[in-house]
Amino acid sequence: MTVTVKEIEDVLFQWAPRSLSEEWDNVGLQCGDPMAQVRTILVSLDATPNTLSKALEQDADLIVTHHPLIFKPLHCVNLKEYTSRLLAGFLRHEISVISMHTNLDSCSGGVNDRLCELLEIEETRPIIPSQHDASQGLGRIGRLGKPMGKEEFLDHVTKRLGLRHLTWAGNTSGPISDVAVCSGSGSSLFPEVTNAKVQAFVTAEVKHSVALQAKTYEMIVVDADHFHTERPVVENIFGFLSKEAKKRQWDTRILTFEEEKCPLRYWP
Repeated sequence: MTVTVKEIEDVLFQWAPRSLSEEWDNVGLQCGDPMAQVRTILVSLDATPNTLSKALEQDADLIVTHHPLIFKPLHCVNLKEYTSRLLAGFLRHEISVISMHTNLDSCSGGVNDRLCELLEIEETRPIIPSQHDASQGLGRIGRLGKPMGKEEFLDHVTKRLGLRHLTWAGNTSGPISDVAVCSGSGSSLFPEVTNAKVQAFVTAEVKHSVALQAKTYEMIVVDADHFHTERPVVENIFGFLSKEAKKRQWDTRILTFEEEKCPLRYWP
């Protein structure tokens, strides 16, 4: 059966409810016709010019991303500005965009649960539980399948997330067993993490002030890169939509943007 943009958005919100999103966030349909029929879906972390090119190459009608296409309100559609130009491109080619952002961070089976799965962190709970469901919420705290020394843990994170390198701060005198994670930029959760008495905190975009304080709390703070802590959820979105498409008998092809890369480069 054919399926519309709105029907797909509704199904995604069943997995990652809008109520789990932060007040400042913009989730759901970013652009396009809610009633448009969808034959091909492309899943990616971001909506970028490269994503648009891939969508055109694959004749996609809908792109499902984690990061919103429209984050701050647009006061005008000035085609000399990045977001406006990109938005115009999607609209010109009649490609809709749906974004599941902080609601996907907080929901079960979302971004942070995927990160825990990759890092082999078990018995997890949210760092900050949602008011609507205490089993879901921002970040995760859990226990490693086996305790690790500092160097072993840093090597573990590097390999499991496919990193060329990572940065870290702080120190811990004993083995690491209890770990907190927050995909993407998680420095704002540091006060709650320190109260949890963990030995390590894996996140990205670590603030200088957080790095300075880490040693005081006898933990290490690992900056594992925004892209690499969140990109793995693309496979979860793909898996969820594929399962729903089969169950609901959608006549829809679902693809992932395999060529999507971290925008940061390293020198040398």
